[in-house]
Amino acid sequence: MHTLVCGRTRKNIKLIESATNTAIYFPPPFPRVFGYTPPGAHRRNEDEVFITGETQENINQAKLKLRELVMSVKMFVKDVMVSPSKIDNILLDRLDKVRKVMEMNGSYVLFPQLGSQRGMVRCQGSEVLHVERTVREIMALVSSKYSLGLDLR
Repeated sequence: MHTLVCGRTRKNIKLIESATNTAIYFPPPFPRVFGYTPPGAHRRNEDEVFITGETQENINQAKLKLRELVMSVKMFVKDVMVSPSKIDNILLDRLDKVRKVMEMNGSYVLFPQLGSQRGMVRCQGSEVLHVERTVREIMALVSSKYSLGLDLR
C-alpha cells in the first residue's frame, strides 16, 4: 500500500514531510520481482519505512500523521490477465515506466515473480479512476510494438 499512501505524485507524503520537517523513505516498489538475494545478504523488510528529522518530536509527529493517513486510505482492486511472456518482458525492460505510472496515479501494480508463468496482474489504487488509468497504461505497455519484441528499423 506504500504508493497508495503516498498518493498521486507523492502528494500526501510531501504534505506530511513539510508539516513535520522530516523526510520519509519507502522501500523500493518491486522487492520480490526478481527473487534473487546474493549469498550472505539479507533483504530489507518490505514494510520498513524510514523517517528522519531534526528532533524526535518531529519524527513522532510524522509517524502519527502517517498512521492517520494509512487508516483513511481506501483500496480498490482490479485484476487483469496478461500473457506470462509479456509480463516477463515488462519486468525486464519496462519496470521504470511502470514505476512512473504508479507514481502518477498513486496506485500499485502487483506482478508475479519473473519467470513464474502466471498471467494475472493486480492493480490497486485509492480511487476507481486511478485504478482504471493504471490498467489502461499497463495494457498499453503490454500491447506496444516494443513489448512484442518487434524491431521496427
